[in-house]
Order: sequence, then C-alpha cells, then structure tokens
Amino acid sequence: MRNLFRGYYKPTPAEFTQIWKHCIFSFDTNVLLHIYSYTPATRERFFEILNGFSDRIWIPHQVAYEYQKNRPHVIYAQQKAYGDIEGILNQGFYALRNDLLKSYRRHPFIDTQQILADVEKAMEEIKSKIQFAQLHHPNYMDYDELREILSDLFDGKVGQPYSDEELEIIYQKAEKRFTYKQPPGYKDAKKTIPRSYGDVVLWFQLIDYAKSQQKPVLFVTDDNKEDWWLKVAGETFAPRPDLIQEILSEVGREDFQFYMYHSDEFIEQAEKFLNLPVRPEAIQEAREIMLQESVIQRADVKSTYLRTVGYDVLSQILEIEFRTGEVFQYLNVPPTVYTDLMNAPSLGQYFNENIRDVYSSRKL
Repeated sequence: MRNLFRGYYKPTPAEFTQIWKHCIFSFDTNVLLHIYSYTPATRERFFEILNGFSDRIWIPHQVAYEYQKNRPHVIYAQQKAYGDIEGILNQGFYALRNDLLKSYRRHPFIDTQQILADVEKAMEEIKSKIQFAQLHHPNYMDYDELREILSDLFDGKVGQPYSDEELEIIYQKAEKRFTYKQPPGYKDAKKTIPRSYGDVVLWFQLIDYAKSQQKPVLFVTDDNKEDWWLKVAGETFAPRPDLIQEILSEVGREDFQFYMYHSDEFIEQAEKFLNLPVRPEAIQEAREIMLQESVIQRADVKSTYLRTVGYDVLSQILEIEFRTGEVFQYLNVPPTVYTDLMNAPSLGQYFNENIRDVYSSRKL
C-alpha cells in the first residue's frame, strides 16, 4: 500500500538523509520577503545556509516575480513601523494619564503626578531609542543590499516564465481545481484575477522543474494555509499528502521524493546538515515571524471613525477596527489603496469614498 500512497507517508530518517544530500532547495515568495523582517543575526544565518547550498537552490519564475512586485510594500511597512509604535506609545500614555487623573488625582498615599512624570520620562527614553533605530534603518528603497545578495545567489537559478498561451491553459485548470478544492491555491480563489492563480502557477512550475531535473525537491514556504498543509483541529501536522502525491505522480520515478518545510524547520535541519553552530534564537525568530504573518497586525490611527488599521501585502487584505468595536476585513485591496488611506487627511472620508462599497468585506 505504501507504494500506491507514498504521499501519505513521511520519509524515513534514512530517506531524509538521501533527500538532503541530493535535493534541489526551492523557496516561496514569503520566505524571501521575510528576510526584511529578520534581525541581522538571523538574516546572516539564513544567507549562510543559502550559500552552503548555492549549487542546489532554485526558485520558480512566479516566486521571483512576486518577490520583485511585493518587495517595495514590505519595505514601506518596515519603515512605517517606527511611527506606528510611537503612536501606540503616545495613545497608551494619554489613556493612562486620563485614567489616573480622573480616578486617582487625590489619594493619600499615591502621587499620581510623580507616577506620570516617571512614565513620561521612560517614554521619552524609549522614543529616543526608536528614533535612533529609525535613523539607522537602511534605506532599501534607495539601495537594497538584501536584494543584491538574493540576486547574486539566484543568478541563473530562476525558472522561465510561461507564455501567455500556457498561462491561459493553467488559469483554466486553476478554476477547475478551485471548484474541487484541489490544493494548492484554492484558499486564494477570492483574490482578483490573475492574482488568485499565483499558487497554482508556482506549483506547476515546481512540477515542471522536478520533471526536468529528476532530483528530490525540498520546498520552503511560510504559507500556513490549509491548501498547503495538513491541519487537524487547527494544528499543522505535515505537508498536504495529496500535494505530495500529485508531484510524485507527475514526476513518475519511484525514487523521487518531495517534502516541504516552514523556514524555522528548514533552518534547524540545515544547521545540522551543514554542521553549523546551532542558533536557536534564529529558529525561534523565523517561527515567530511566520506565525505573525498568519495574523494581521493592526495599528492605532488618528480618526474619529476608525480605531485600528492593518494590512497584509501578500494576501492584500485590509483589516479595520471601527470605533464601534466592529472589525471588518476588506479583500483584494491593492497596496496603493492602503498607502493612500494611511496618508489621507481624513481616514474616515477616504474609507467611505474609496473602500467601503468598492471592495468585498467580511465581518470578524
């Protein structure tokens, strides 16, 4: 039975050893973009690993395209974080001051004014550190050292694009796959066309490359959705068996192997294989960033109508918490619309005119 359902069986330790010795390592867009969120130490470790496998790394054309397209928006979000955090601190201090002065202005043993003075002093020190960090944050819009490193690493190791005719055929196949919830990509079915087909295009390019190389493939992705991973009761257990079964069937060789990792597990296993000094903090950081991307982080905004706003570049979901306490997600919102919203003189007015009845939404 194992031979008929190889995709449902995890490789044995001996098989994993052979996979790591001979495989091609391929990476998803989110893995490359998460490099911008890593601390320098974790980033250094990741590049060290890529260099260790430099003759065995490859990415589909779709991954390279999505990286180039989404990179500026990730950089913008990193730069914007400094102002967001300072705004959160200011709002927290104002709320604390109002609560203390309202309820505890006169207390026989508590000096609220001194408390506020101490907190304000600490806040100013924190703000100075934030401003110092912002001052020394690399201007990747002007010169992107990280992209230069990736460009050198993947020079000659990016797949070719499909022709327009080939894409049309794949789009038709993608629609059929969505109907039957055949992975991957059906979780993106509500995105605008052709963005909704991105994962399917990537998957077909990965299969085509595996066919041409006839070597094992390890695919590293920080996508955590159920159309890539087997989930039971909300917990991720393994790559989708039907995904593995499909690529094994397409390649056709009995000894062909395919497996998937998240970035944290990839770093952990790569350290062992390359005999690198273990850096558990890098593994933990990669795991936290991967999980953080599964939840849209919202920041406080200055608006009488909106309370917090968050945005995910890859899914293009805009999440808004209103002053009423209700939270809505708006789907397929381009990054430019999010940027214009955050820079608008009146966030509420911009929302009503450009988002409310323009993009489909769901209440959380």
